Amino acid sequence: MTDAIEVDVTALHSAARSIEASGERLGVEVQRLRGTVTGSASPWGGDEAGTVFGAAYTEVLQHALDVYASMADQLLSVADRLDAAADAHERTDLDSAALFTRTGLPGGPTAAG
Repeated sequence: MTDAIEVDVTALHSAARSIEASGERLGVEVQRLRGTVTGSASPWGGDEAGTVFGAAYTEVLQHALDVYASMADQLLSVADRLDAAADAHERTDLDSAALFTRTGLPGGPTAAG
């Protein structure tokens, strides 16, 4: 078999950092938005129509904020898993190369040199 799989572990770690930064930024912005929209008094008023609107608005708002916060958490989780996958690949690659070297099989790190 002559096909090879090339994995750029550095690029995977870099992508993980980028995803992590996005998740952190989203989390900060969600908290800022939460503070802005929930910190206001009842702008819809205290009459019956305003109360009904306010109840629906706050329920939908809370759901939206929860979804955005969940997305931020998921981005952080993806970054962690991508880092772990890169580490596992690198570890497996090094272990395989060491095995080839110990057994004297072709394809070990000394075969390329």
